[in-house]
Amino acid sequence: TIVTTSSYEAREWGVKTGMTVHEARRRCPQIILVEGNNTKYTDTCTELVSVYRCFTPLVEVYSVDEAFLDLTGSLQLFGSAASIARRIKERVRKQFGLTCSAGIAPNKLLAKLASDRHKPDGLAEITPETVLGFLDNLPVSKLCGIGKKVELKLATLGIHTCAELGRADSMLLRHHFGIIGEVLHR
Repeated sequence: TIVTTSSYEAREWGVKTGMTVHEARRRCPQIILVEGNNTKYTDTCTELVSVYRCFTPLVEVYSVDEAFLDLTGSLQLFGSAASIARRIKERVRKQFGLTCSAGIAPNKLLAKLASDRHKPDGLAEITPETVLGFLDNLPVSKLCGIGKKVELKLATLGIHTCAELGRADSMLLRHHFGIIGEVLHR
């Protein structure tokens, strides 16, 4: 009855996660609906985690199709984070016939943003030296946890980008958003 995810092609027609099938068909009449197979997705996720653990024991499963890997202790064994990511991408393609995107960064938030930037099948790295440049013009809506309501409220305060959010007065944000205002500021 609802869309659990959509292909990049369907997204171009405005088909989004959580949308009713009726609305998806209205927006994209040529849509092809595929019934989900949760057992297969869960099994594949488990097998993917096994691949990740060949490179690091520090794997945090975020969702059925996303995980965070701490590669800090693996660099001496396998080389750079980018070379590890390329090896994982190659193995996933060979073993599962799937593409995947990888983001490398100093923390999980930035790694997710990097990964999202070059989908599908991308590899992006944000180094400590490039963090500020990366975030400078990034819309606040790209940050995890900022939905339409928060985005609109930030816009009324003149805050549209991550740089503007970082420069905003933390007390102003706390006044408008409560304790979450401080989290937004950080």
